[in-house]
Amino acid sequence: MKQFSNTIFNLGYFLILTMTAIALLFLSGQILLSHTYIPLRIAEGVQFVSNPWYFYPILLLFLLSLFLIRPLLEKVQTKHLFWFLSFLFIAAAIFLITAYDGRIRADAKHVFNAALAFNRGDYSSLTTVGSYMYRNPHQLGLMTLERLYAFISPTTQFVFSMNVVWTLLSHFLIYKITALLNAREMIQKYTILLTFLFLPQLFFILFVYGTIPGLFFCLLSLYAFIKLDQKGNLLYALLGAASISLACLLRNNYIIFAIMLIGVCFLSIFYKWSWKKPLAIILILAGIVLSNKGLTAYYEQLIGGKIGVGTPKIAYITMGLRDDPNRQTLGGWYDAYNTKILKRNKYDEKLATEMATRDLKDILIHFSKHPAYALKFFYEKVKSTWTEPTFQSIWTGPQIERQQYMKPAVLRSIYEERKGYQIVNFLLLTLLASIYLLSCFFILHKFFVAEEKLTPFDLYPFIFLLGGGLFHFFWETKSQYVYIYVLLLIPSAAQSIVDLSDWWKNKGKGKSTDQLEKDL
Repeated sequence: MKQFSNTIFNLGYFLILTMTAIALLFLSGQILLSHTYIPLRIAEGVQFVSNPWYFYPILLLFLLSLFLIRPLLEKVQTKHLFWFLSFLFIAAAIFLITAYDGRIRADAKHVFNAALAFNRGDYSSLTTVGSYMYRNPHQLGLMTLERLYAFISPTTQFVFSMNVVWTLLSHFLIYKITALLNAREMIQKYTILLTFLFLPQLFFILFVYGTIPGLFFCLLSLYAFIKLDQKGNLLYALLGAASISLACLLRNNYIIFAIMLIGVCFLSIFYKWSWKKPLAIILILAGIVLSNKGLTAYYEQLIGGKIGVGTPKIAYITMGLRDDPNRQTLGGWYDAYNTKILKRNKYDEKLATEMATRDLKDILIHFSKHPAYALKFFYEKVKSTWTEPTFQSIWTGPQIERQQYMKPAVLRSIYEERKGYQIVNFLLLTLLASIYLLSCFFILHKFFVAEEKLTPFDLYPFIFLLGGGLFHFFWETKSQYVYIYVLLLIPSAAQSIVDLSDWWKNKGKGKSTDQLEKDL
């Protein structure tokens, strides 16, 4: 039995690291050659742009500066570093929030307005055929959170402020999760530093959507399940299951994080048996199903009627494989197909599903008849999704085409696509390339050099990355959807910095990085 368990774990371990290595090698190669640029216009007009010549020396200087800053980090306590950077983040967030009048748009606006209306006793957004919540009942979880916000303060500025809180809590959990999995304080410090340098987290505080609070609950669930694995207290299993259930209610896409947790727990069964691990899997599944049913039942009782499925899920797959020549967006990106299909079928969900299925079959037949086109389509879809440095964190904010303006000149320069936007794009391009390269080094190092294997929970960012990559390979895509996968690669990048720094400092002493880690 022991041999069988080892075989299963080793097979899973090999497949995860192999596929992650391939993915990161591809992304690293792409980001070194060119990147994706998003103009700040209403339509997401994706452009592929070659990297300027000065990108390469600046990338090298940035990587070098990460190594050179180590002596300074060694003098700073980890908690002091976190609180200092948190203070700077709060100051920047206050500047951002107070510079804007708070107007929001698109889905964020529809959900927020629905929340305000529900608190007034107006349920028409869910009961009126064709209204936003009627078409998108999967947003009920986010609407519920915003109803709670509105009881305190019915303003978008309050939601922006809560996004600051959620983001700082997420940063703290990334640090604490890293500390649970790796006791070396220097890795924790680099993780904290790179997390705060990841500026999409700052710009996204103006995005009133479920991504930010949902990420916090995802990380809380991961933290709880790691504690369950290390301490064995069943309360952690309950906390983890409850947290991931809330995350999935707030943002349906976080089901990928739930699948990652299930995958890690499953792999962990073969790494070291405990009856609590299959129980954790059951609790995750039960929590997601029951919480969704409970929320639906609550609103059905509130409105006194049944809630339909809304836009068929298959429509998002069809949209993710479409290439509409009449849209400025690249193939596979949002093109409003999902919002139109119900209307075209007079809001008959069954007919809409049948139409989306037929359209999907036609697309697949076209792909099979034109393999060169299919290859180009998926190549451009993947590249545009994963090599856009801002992850649309600025695009989702104020836009001058919508008469949304920032007050300070520096923010106007960013949000009006002037010099400030170009500078932020370039800085984040440098950071994104560094994360991909360092994470790739981490994987290759574990493959060919490291003597000790990673534990199942060490694999969480790579399983999550692979899951997200596969999902958005077929599903409708936007670069904003994938920033969470890149964010969670940061601890791996941080470990690579420390490993390379150790090697450089000790290259004349004949010690391998793993030996150094044991000594430390």
